[in-house]
Amino acid sequence: MSEDFQPITVFSDLSEQVHYNLPGLPLYAHRDPMSRYRDFRCSRHWHRDLEFLHVITGEISYFINGRIVALRAGEGIMVNSSRLHYTFCPDRRESWFTCVVAGPALFERLSPDIARRVERRTAQNMDDYITLTNETAWQRKALQSIDDIVALMPNVTDASPLQAVAQAIALCDTALEHFHLVDDAGTPEYACEQRNRFAVLAMTGLIQQRFSDPLTLDDIASAASISRSQCCMLFRRYVGSTPNEYLIEQRIEHARALLAETGMGINEIAKACGFSSPSYFTNVFRRRCGATPRAFRTMQRDDTTSGNPLSPHTDRYDDYGMSRDLPSGGVASHHVEDGCAAKQGHDATGNDGKDAFAA
Repeated sequence: MSEDFQPITVFSDLSEQVHYNLPGLPLYAHRDPMSRYRDFRCSRHWHRDLEFLHVITGEISYFINGRIVALRAGEGIMVNSSRLHYTFCPDRRESWFTCVVAGPALFERLSPDIARRVERRTAQNMDDYITLTNETAWQRKALQSIDDIVALMPNVTDASPLQAVAQAIALCDTALEHFHLVDDAGTPEYACEQRNRFAVLAMTGLIQQRFSDPLTLDDIASAASISRSQCCMLFRRYVGSTPNEYLIEQRIEHARALLAETGMGINEIAKACGFSSPSYFTNVFRRRCGATPRAFRTMQRDDTTSGNPLSPHTDRYDDYGMSRDLPSGGVASHHVEDGCAAKQGHDATGNDGKDAFAA
């Protein structure tokens, strides 16, 4: 097992390229802190793999297809295939977790019957996720299996992953056994839900591909052939932010990469990331990152020179992420609140200094 943090690679359709422990073996198993993610929030993504997470310390929230599940230490979750999801800590307190991401390719080619079972159980009309607690025997065993796989999984090619793979297949079998048909599958409401999810993927894909363009709310809504108000509603429900916030987030992420990895000037970066002026770029960057672009670049270079990559959060916690105790309790789940009040404007990020639309 290694605690080297693996990169997160998300494509324009929000699909993630999972960086597995060993090349060619579709199994990821690591123990990580939430501070590995900027602002304690993982990028929104989906993948065909099944995902399993066990919270070791602290509290983690999971966004899955428009629902938020709060998990405390000792609890966990199984996420079905191809579901839009991400993890975050609302209060930005450190949390540690073990995570296993297993591709069906580990076992689906063993027989046609197994392949059909995988297809049925991971279909969009099946459960999106199952929460795990220690109160039920099979869930308790699943939580232990997540930790065991992380402990057993090697990160070097000269070590055998066989034991980890065997446990991962058993864990996936457990998940497939307990994913059931959702109650409203086949209803008009469910069909509408499916259309909404595809609409969100179309709109977020447009933003990821064209974040440097002066996108308007009409442009984003048109990608899914829906109205402006419906666009805002779907973003709030499935993405957890407004279209404006999501667009700015993509621009800032790209700007951070350019500041850290290139010698481009601030004016060039502002233009490349879709900001109409360097001053507006600087103001937005400072609000979101806590430093000006120039100061951020200096910190990155200083930390790289010293051998410590910039991590503004981890110095507040000990080696095990135990910054403070969090209250214990059961798993909580609720819908993301719908709604987005559209305002007049052109560029979706409000490059005139104001947001063109906001929640």
